Amino acid sequence: MTSLVSRPGFPRRAVLVAGAALPLTSLGLVACSDGDGAGEVGEPDLAAEVPRADPGPAEGAGALAVPFTARLLGAVDRTEVNTVCSPLSAQVALTMAGLGAAGDTRAQMEEVLGGSIDELAATANTLSSVLAAIGDEAREEDEEDAAEPAVASLVNGTWLQEGMAVEEEFLGGLATHFGSGVYEVDFTDAGDREAGRGRINDWVADATNDLIQDLIPDGVLDESTRLVLVNALHLKAAWPQPLSTAGGTFTTAAGEETSAEMLIGTTSTWYEDDLCRATSLDTEGNDLALAVVQPAADLASVLDAWSSSAEDPGAGLAALLDGLEDSSGTTELTFPGFDIEWKASLKEILDGLGMTDAFTDAADFSGITSQEKLAVSAVLQKAVITVDEEGMEAAAATALGAGAVSAPADVHELVLDAPFLFVAYEKATRAPLVLGWIGDPTQTR
Repeated sequence: MTSLVSRPGFPRRAVLVAGAALPLTSLGLVACSDGDGAGEVGEPDLAAEVPRADPGPAEGAGALAVPFTARLLGAVDRTEVNTVCSPLSAQVALTMAGLGAAGDTRAQMEEVLGGSIDELAATANTLSSVLAAIGDEAREEDEEDAAEPAVASLVNGTWLQEGMAVEEEFLGGLATHFGSGVYEVDFTDAGDREAGRGRINDWVADATNDLIQDLIPDGVLDESTRLVLVNALHLKAAWPQPLSTAGGTFTTAAGEETSAEMLIGTTSTWYEDDLCRATSLDTEGNDLALAVVQPAADLASVLDAWSSSAEDPGAGLAALLDGLEDSSGTTELTFPGFDIEWKASLKEILDGLGMTDAFTDAADFSGITSQEKLAVSAVLQKAVITVDEEGMEAAAATALGAGAVSAPADVHELVLDAPFLFVAYEKATRAPLVLGWIGDPTQTR
């Protein structure tokens, strides 16, 4: 398991010349708590009197998430036996920060994230709306013998230094595109800072059905912290019919044959190209699906090809998701269930992808505040997924800290008894939500 890595605190940066920043209380924000600074989990202290933007069309909304997803997945540590991550969650958290970025900092972020900040923010708003509506119809029907309706959410939170002057456009953008109110924390006070860290972690746990605990570990926040942006993703869905189980064997990434309980079922999708063969398991309500992907050669060849073709909508991961959704066919599927977790710092990965200025003295986040110069000091992610005979549940959360500085309808067979990849995605938008690989299903969280 990759350990959480962060810089030793968020270093203070030089003060900029004062500009058009205003204290929080003068930005059309209204108090939401009783004034004791504690507030309830999920209840911001202040909320902008700005309506959230209407979501765009669902169809194709996931396209902007695919290139960054392919590149980030291709860049994570491949020595991990099992991996699960959510590039989408990282993309949303970084886009929130991007609302306040300018100059080369913004240009680099847009290049790495795969679109303009405005486009990415609008897409995040649409995906949040689509996921929030999953299972609504089934809950309204409330059929007694029906499977539990699927649920999904993509939510955001903002924690700011108490009394810090913040640009109105930045806060308005958070409210408009991300539905994020503002929590105030006095990061300069050790007691308040620790209480704030607990509040952030409780908010994340609440948003992820308690799957993501202690996203921000002790020691990451210090007296120079000024801003923490958080995205949390959660999904849970049952298969329309439980899968069968049987004993079997799995050859691990290390080449060792081990006993494993296998899940057996029939799917209605099939995809095949030079890199891989795949099928997908639909879930109750037909909103979410889980793709399982068998490499033709090995995991690395698929990851490298997906990363190198990230910008091509007709190749790689994009082609796989489109191919599965446009396919018709019958596949007899056998694969192991799995229950894994992952945690990492994404800073080095993002830097390697070309987002360099955001983490250095060259950072320009003047669109957040002109009171102090900010730089991103940590991008931390935790992710979890469980897949068994009943269904799947997954969650991911990303915290960004800143401180002062189609196939023929044949019958196919897919037996995943060696390392394979998985992609949990939303079907209408074809947005990849949580993905990774399994090298040894017997290693569980």
